Amino acid sequence: MTALLAVVAAFSIVASEPFIGTVRNTKGKPIKGVKVYVENPNDAVKTDRKGEFTFEDADSIDVIFIDYKGKKHSFATNGRSDMMLVVGEDGRMFDKDSYVGETFHGHLIDYNGKPIRGAMVYASDPFDYVKSDRDGKFLIDNVVETDTLHIKHDGYIHDIAMDGSKGMYIKILRNTGRRIDDEEVNIGAGSVRLRDYNGPYSKMTAKQLEATGETDLVRALKWMPGIIVSPSGHISIRNYGSPLWIIDGVPTSPEGLTVMEVERVVVLKDGAVYGTRGAGGVIVVTTKGSNF
Repeated sequence: MTALLAVVAAFSIVASEPFIGTVRNTKGKPIKGVKVYVENPNDAVKTDRKGEFTFEDADSIDVIFIDYKGKKHSFATNGRSDMMLVVGEDGRMFDKDSYVGETFHGHLIDYNGKPIRGAMVYASDPFDYVKSDRDGKFLIDNVVETDTLHIKHDGYIHDIAMDGSKGMYIKILRNTGRRIDDEEVNIGAGSVRLRDYNGPYSKMTAKQLEATGETDLVRALKWMPGIIVSPSGHISIRNYGSPLWIIDGVPTSPEGLTVMEVERVVVLKDGAVYGTRGAGGVIVVTTKGSNF
């Protein structure tokens, strides 16, 4: 009996191992006072003077949410008991394991030589972007010299190869680049034309979904830029929490929906049309044979 109690006690110690995280800047200095939570923002903790935070009962499949300077970030624990996060020079937040530390300085001008303000710039993930300032300047962190910059402006996407450069002036000519999709999606509160949608979005067609080799729709979306799917099937859009699902124009759950039933999926990061319900973004699903 004594031996059994000892085993149970030992198991309890392992099961209750705390999750420890650290938030630092690119120079390795800790950042204190950052709000961190697992599910409920009301149960958030804050990083201490060492930039550390602890959750005593975090599960190995949990997603950690971080509220930093008005932006929300999310990171899957993926079975880890600790995590180091880096706040990049451009204000975005990265998992230390995926941070390469390279920065690129850009300056956007139009065909008249005037600065382009408010253009969205990203490398590979349209949900993880920066915007050009009033002078047309931008800084994007965590890139490599072989990356291609994608600049979304005035109905077009412009692809600019970095070619090893650490910065450049970029002239955006009128009506050049790839035209942003004219497709309309029904979000349950009217239709939105994607080229007029001001926020970032991602799209997968039926063929792309089938190519993932997954049968469950939620599992297939882990291949989509900006989407995090935990081992338990919890889904979140990067920098936000749980999304609102709209299937054929109706807010509903995707439970049981298979890849073979779906014509396309469009993920809208900004679900402001739904108020607080769309704060985590919107996943719009159109099934095969739908009228939407």
